Amino acid sequence: MEKESISLKKVILLAGALSAYWIGSGFSTGQEILQFFTTSGTNGLIAALIFLVLAGSSSYILYGIGYKMKFENPYDVFEYYCGKVIGQAYIWYSVALIYGIMVVMLAGGGATINQYYGIPPYIGTWAIGILALGTVLLGVEKLINIIGVIGPVKILFMVIVGIAGLVTLFGQPNLLSEASRLMPTLGFKSVSSNWAWSGALYAFLALIVSIPFQVECGASTGSLKEARVAGVIGCVGFTVAIVMLVLAELVFYKLIVGQQVPTLAITNHISPILGFIFTVLIVLCIYSAVASFLLVTVRKFAADKTKKFNIIAIVLAAIGMFFGGVLPFDKLVNILFPFAGYSAIVFACFMFYKELKERLGKANAGEDCLDR
Repeated sequence: MEKESISLKKVILLAGALSAYWIGSGFSTGQEILQFFTTSGTNGLIAALIFLVLAGSSSYILYGIGYKMKFENPYDVFEYYCGKVIGQAYIWYSVALIYGIMVVMLAGGGATINQYYGIPPYIGTWAIGILALGTVLLGVEKLINIIGVIGPVKILFMVIVGIAGLVTLFGQPNLLSEASRLMPTLGFKSVSSNWAWSGALYAFLALIVSIPFQVECGASTGSLKEARVAGVIGCVGFTVAIVMLVLAELVFYKLIVGQQVPTLAITNHISPILGFIFTVLIVLCIYSAVASFLLVTVRKFAADKTKKFNIIAIVLAAIGMFFGGVLPFDKLVNILFPFAGYSAIVFACFMFYKELKERLGKANAGEDCLDR
């Protein structure tokens, strides 16, 4: 049997693309991680490991099935796992959800640019939307190449912020326990009162919004092993970013009380120059995620680089940019994101059940061959 080859460059690009896809406005501003992890104190760090196990498992499967099945449309994966009726329901739900979250990201982008630069929110929203649209019109391969480079940069910057938190922690070792004790009293929104469930819910959120994207990424790989390795490494890198951001938010908890963009408050405290660079990074985070979400939405209706695809992309981008300028960012994160996580649980059950059934079937077939 020929050994499966792996392109390190391709693995890094696809792992980076997944991280870039997940690190949108909710993550880069710190709101998402604050509500899912940091409000649980140091237990939020353990919740990140729960996320890694669940998200890593699902990405291993989805990247792999994308390579093996080479679906004509990435949304076909829903029917593959759930059957015709439930699969179709999930397809349309997923399309609406991904598009809705794209609008939330645009809202977050406009709010961030307005907060730091004083530019009217709608200008920032439209600027990000137009850049994202331009990228989507170039096609899926170009998108993966662009955001695949941005993803590792995002993770690196989160690591820098986390290191700053660790340096502060060495000088004040009681900060973590102090922050953990005070977190419930500081008025932060939280998606759940149970830290373990918050970690699991975040994994399901990441799953439901990225299923077609992960399948598309898997289909572009050169081997099954390359696909699965890329999916798992993408989850590991993203988890590192979660851990570092949770540490930073706990250490600098006094700075983020009442802040719409906690990460900006932290980086400005560390260094005004770092704060400026971070605003640029947030815009990149939002741009890459918006581009990815827009492409995944439009791919339901047309193949990329076709006239139909271009028209639908332009129309949906315009609608998203309009509504992105008027919607409340932090409240939408608190309502829409947990709901999305809950909706993924049923799909995850279908997916894991079918994979387990197929593996058991292959094992039994192998035993029958040995018996003969």
